[in-house]
Amino acid sequence: MLKALKFFSLPVLVLIAVLVACNKSSDVTTEELVDQALYSAQERGGMGRYGCYELVFPVSIVLPDNSTVEVNSYEEMKQALRNYFQANGGGGHHSHHGGPRPHIGFVFPISVVSQDGEIITVNNGDELRALREECGGGTFGHHGHQGHGQHGLTCFDIVFPITVQFPDSTTAEAANRQALHQLIRTWRQNNPGVPGRPQMVFPITVKMDDDGSIVTVNSREELRQLKEDCE
Repeated sequence: MLKALKFFSLPVLVLIAVLVACNKSSDVTTEELVDQALYSAQERGGMGRYGCYELVFPVSIVLPDNSTVEVNSYEEMKQALRNYFQANGGGGHHSHHGGPRPHIGFVFPISVVSQDGEIITVNNGDELRALREECGGGTFGHHGHQGHGQHGLTCFDIVFPITVQFPDSTTAEAANRQALHQLIRTWRQNNPGVPGRPQMVFPITVKMDDDGSIVTVNSREELRQLKEDCE
Protein backbone atom coordinates (compact mmCIF):
# COMPACT_ATOMS: atom_id res chain seq x y z
CA MET A 1 0.00 0.00 0.00
CA LEU A 2 2.80 2.40 0.95
CA LYS A 3 4.66 1.53 -2.25
CA ALA A 4 1.55 2.24 -4.34
CA LEU A 5 1.04 5.57 -2.57
CA LYS A 6 4.61 6.61 -3.33
CA PHE A 7 4.14 5.63 -6.98
CA PHE A 8 0.94 7.68 -7.18
CA SER A 9 2.43 10.74 -5.49
CA LEU A 10 5.38 11.02 -7.89
CA PRO A 11 3.44 12.38 -10.92
CA VAL A 12 1.48 14.66 -8.59
CA LEU A 13 4.71 16.18 -7.28
CA VAL A 14 6.00 16.60 -10.84
CA LEU A 15 2.76 18.36 -11.83
CA ILE A 16 3.00 20.71 -8.83
CA ALA A 17 6.61 21.54 -9.71
CA VAL A 18 5.62 22.35 -13.30
CA LEU A 19 2.77 24.60 -12.15
CA VAL A 20 5.03 26.47 -9.73
CA ALA A 21 7.62 26.97 -12.47
CA CYS A 22 4.96 28.27 -14.86
CA ASN A 23 3.69 30.72 -12.27
CA LYS A 24 7.19 32.04 -11.66
CA SER A 25 7.88 32.43 -15.37
CA SER A 26 4.66 34.39 -15.84
CA ASP A 27 5.38 36.89 -13.06
CA VAL A 28 6.07 40.26 -14.67
CA THR A 29 8.12 42.93 -12.93
CA THR A 30 7.18 46.60 -12.82
CA GLU A 31 9.97 47.50 -15.25
CA GLU A 32 8.78 44.86 -17.72
CA LEU A 33 5.26 46.30 -17.56
CA VAL A 34 6.69 49.78 -18.17
CA ASP A 35 8.67 48.48 -21.16
CA GLN A 36 5.58 46.79 -22.60
CA ALA A 37 3.42 49.90 -22.21
CA LEU A 38 6.03 52.21 -23.77
CA TYR A 39 6.68 49.82 -26.65
CA SER A 40 2.96 49.46 -27.37
CA ALA A 41 2.35 53.23 -27.31
CA GLN A 42 5.24 54.00 -29.65
CA GLU A 43 4.52 51.10 -31.99
CA ARG A 44 0.90 52.20 -32.51
CA GLY A 45 2.06 55.54 -33.90
CA GLY A 46 5.39 54.59 -35.48
CA MET A 47 7.19 56.82 -32.97
CA GLY A 48 10.61 56.79 -31.35
CA ARG A 49 13.88 55.11 -32.27
CA TYR A 50 12.24 52.38 -34.34
CA GLY A 51 9.62 54.59 -36.00
CA CYS A 52 9.47 57.65 -38.25
CA TYR A 53 8.24 60.28 -35.80
CA GLU A 54 9.27 61.93 -32.54
CA LEU A 55 6.69 62.89 -29.94
CA VAL A 56 6.45 66.56 -28.94
CA PHE A 57 6.14 66.96 -25.18
CA PRO A 58 4.31 67.77 -23.00
CA VAL A 59 1.55 65.22 -23.56
CA SER A 60 -1.17 63.77 -21.38
CA ILE A 61 -1.35 59.99 -21.29
CA VAL A 62 -4.34 57.82 -20.44
CA LEU A 63 -3.45 55.06 -17.99
CA PRO A 64 -5.12 51.61 -17.99
CA ASP A 65 -7.68 52.76 -15.38
CA ASN A 66 -8.61 55.73 -17.65
CA SER A 67 -6.98 58.28 -15.35
CA THR A 68 -4.73 60.84 -17.04
CA VAL A 69 -1.38 62.40 -16.21
CA GLU A 70 0.64 65.07 -18.01
CA VAL A 71 4.30 64.32 -18.68
CA ASN A 72 7.09 66.50 -20.05
CA SER A 73 9.48 63.77 -21.20
CA TYR A 74 9.85 60.03 -21.62
CA GLU A 75 11.55 59.92 -18.22
CA GLU A 76 8.44 61.42 -16.63
CA MET A 77 6.28 59.01 -18.64
CA LYS A 78 8.30 56.06 -17.34
CA GLN A 79 7.98 57.28 -13.76
CA ALA A 80 4.23 57.80 -14.11
CA LEU A 81 3.90 54.23 -15.39
CA ARG A 82 6.05 52.87 -12.57
CA ASN A 83 3.89 54.66 -10.03
CA TYR A 84 0.73 53.28 -11.63
CA PHE A 85 1.89 49.66 -11.87
CA GLN A 86 3.34 49.66 -8.36
CA ALA A 87 0.05 50.97 -7.00
CA ASN A 88 -1.97 48.46 -9.04
CA GLY A 89 -0.15 45.16 -8.63
CA GLY A 90 3.07 45.73 -10.59
CA GLY A 91 6.28 43.98 -9.55
CA GLY A 92 5.13 40.38 -9.28
CA HIS A 93 2.08 41.07 -11.45
CA HIS A 94 0.81 37.80 -12.89
CA SER A 95 0.53 37.79 -16.67
CA HIS A 96 -0.54 34.96 -18.94
CA HIS A 97 1.93 34.17 -21.69
CA GLY A 98 0.83 35.83 -24.91
CA GLY A 99 -1.70 38.04 -23.12
CA PRO A 100 -2.31 41.66 -24.11
CA ARG A 101 0.30 44.25 -23.25
CA PRO A 102 -0.56 47.01 -20.77
CA HIS A 103 -2.23 49.72 -22.82
CA ILE A 104 -1.80 53.47 -22.48
CA GLY A 105 -3.33 56.10 -24.72
CA PHE A 106 -2.93 59.79 -25.45
CA VAL A 107 -5.18 62.75 -24.80
CA PHE A 108 -5.54 64.24 -28.29
CA PRO A 109 -4.50 66.35 -30.04
CA ILE A 110 -0.79 65.59 -29.87
CA SER A 111 2.07 66.70 -32.12
CA VAL A 112 4.89 64.66 -33.63
CA VAL A 113 7.94 65.64 -35.68
CA SER A 114 8.47 63.66 -38.88
CA GLN A 115 11.85 62.56 -40.19
CA ASP A 116 11.52 65.40 -42.73
CA GLY A 117 11.19 68.02 -40.00
CA GLU A 118 7.44 68.55 -40.39
CA ILE A 119 5.45 69.11 -37.20
CA ILE A 120 2.25 67.10 -37.52
CA THR A 121 -0.87 67.58 -35.41
CA VAL A 122 -2.61 64.28 -34.62
CA ASN A 123 -6.25 64.71 -33.62
CA ASN A 124 -7.34 61.15 -32.83
CA GLY A 125 -6.38 57.50 -32.79
CA ASP A 126 -7.32 56.97 -36.44
CA GLU A 127 -4.90 59.70 -37.54
CA LEU A 128 -2.19 58.17 -35.34
CA ARG A 129 -2.70 54.77 -36.98
CA ALA A 130 -2.63 56.43 -40.41
CA LEU A 131 0.76 57.93 -39.59
CA ARG A 132 2.04 54.50 -38.64
CA GLU A 133 0.84 53.10 -41.96
CA GLU A 134 2.49 56.01 -43.78
CA CYS A 135 5.69 55.13 -41.95
CA GLY A 136 5.38 51.51 -43.00
CA GLY A 137 5.39 50.35 -39.39
CA GLY A 138 9.01 51.33 -38.80
CA THR A 139 11.29 48.54 -37.60
CA PHE A 140 9.34 47.51 -34.50
CA GLY A 141 8.97 44.02 -35.95
CA HIS A 142 12.73 43.53 -35.55
CA HIS A 143 12.68 44.40 -31.85
CA GLY A 144 10.80 43.18 -28.81
CA HIS A 145 9.66 45.18 -25.83
CA GLN A 146 12.41 43.90 -23.53
CA GLY A 147 14.51 46.82 -22.31
CA HIS A 148 12.59 49.27 -24.48
CA GLY A 149 12.52 51.90 -21.75
CA GLN A 150 16.31 51.86 -21.51
CA HIS A 151 17.45 51.82 -25.14
CA GLY A 152 14.47 51.93 -27.49
CA LEU A 153 12.75 55.25 -26.85
CA THR A 154 14.65 57.83 -28.88
CA CYS A 155 17.72 58.17 -31.06
CA PHE A 156 18.39 61.85 -30.41
CA ASP A 157 16.95 64.93 -28.74
CA ILE A 158 16.42 68.24 -30.51
CA VAL A 159 18.46 71.03 -28.95
CA PHE A 160 16.41 74.17 -28.37
CA PRO A 161 15.80 76.92 -29.29
CA ILE A 162 14.54 76.15 -32.79
CA THR A 163 12.70 78.22 -35.39
CA VAL A 164 9.40 77.02 -36.80
CA GLN A 165 7.99 78.09 -40.16
CA PHE A 166 4.21 77.92 -40.53
CA PRO A 167 2.28 77.23 -43.75
CA ASP A 168 1.60 80.98 -44.18
CA SER A 169 5.41 81.54 -44.21
CA THR A 170 5.46 83.26 -40.82
CA THR A 171 8.09 82.06 -38.35
CA ALA A 172 8.42 81.85 -34.59
CA GLU A 173 11.09 80.70 -32.18
CA ALA A 174 10.46 77.96 -29.64
CA ALA A 175 12.70 78.11 -26.58
CA ASN A 176 11.89 74.56 -25.43
CA ARG A 177 9.54 71.61 -25.98
CA GLN A 178 6.74 73.20 -24.00
CA ALA A 179 6.98 76.40 -26.04
CA LEU A 180 6.95 74.40 -29.29
CA HIS A 181 3.85 72.52 -28.16
CA GLN A 182 2.10 75.80 -27.32
CA LEU A 183 3.17 77.49 -30.58
CA ILE A 184 1.70 74.69 -32.69
CA ARG A 185 -1.52 74.57 -30.68
CA THR A 186 -2.03 78.33 -30.79
CA TRP A 187 -1.34 78.56 -34.53
CA ARG A 188 -3.79 75.74 -35.28
CA GLN A 189 -6.47 77.35 -33.13
CA ASN A 190 -6.00 80.68 -34.90
CA ASN A 191 -5.80 79.17 -38.39
CA PRO A 192 -8.41 76.40 -38.59
CA GLY A 193 -8.58 74.57 -41.89
CA VAL A 194 -5.38 76.09 -43.30
CA PRO A 195 -3.63 73.37 -45.33
CA GLY A 196 0.00 72.45 -44.87
CA ARG A 197 2.13 71.63 -41.86
CA PRO A 198 4.55 73.70 -39.79
CA GLN A 199 8.16 72.66 -40.16
CA MET A 200 11.47 73.22 -38.44
CA VAL A 201 13.84 75.70 -40.06
CA PHE A 202 17.25 74.18 -40.75
CA PRO A 203 19.95 73.98 -39.59
CA ILE A 204 19.01 72.44 -36.26
CA THR A 205 21.16 70.83 -33.58
CA VAL A 206 20.50 67.45 -31.99
CA LYS A 207 22.07 65.57 -29.09
CA MET A 208 22.61 61.87 -29.74
CA ASP A 209 21.28 59.61 -26.99
CA ASP A 210 23.96 56.93 -27.36
CA ASP A 211 27.06 59.03 -26.70
CA GLY A 212 25.81 62.56 -25.97
CA SER A 213 27.52 64.02 -29.03
CA ILE A 214 26.14 67.19 -30.62
CA VAL A 215 25.31 67.01 -34.33
CA THR A 216 24.32 69.84 -36.66
CA VAL A 217 21.62 68.85 -39.15
CA ASN A 218 21.57 71.12 -42.19
CA SER A 219 18.58 69.85 -44.15
CA ARG A 220 15.59 67.54 -44.11
CA GLU A 221 17.63 65.04 -46.11
CA GLU A 222 20.27 64.94 -43.37
CA LEU A 223 17.57 64.59 -40.71
CA ARG A 224 15.97 61.71 -42.58
CA GLN A 225 19.35 59.98 -42.93
CA LEU A 226 20.10 60.48 -39.24
CA LYS A 227 16.75 58.96 -38.34
CA GLU A 228 17.26 56.02 -40.68
CA ASP A 229 20.69 55.40 -39.16
CA CYS A 230 19.22 55.07 -35.67
CA GLU A 231 19.34 51.29 -35.91
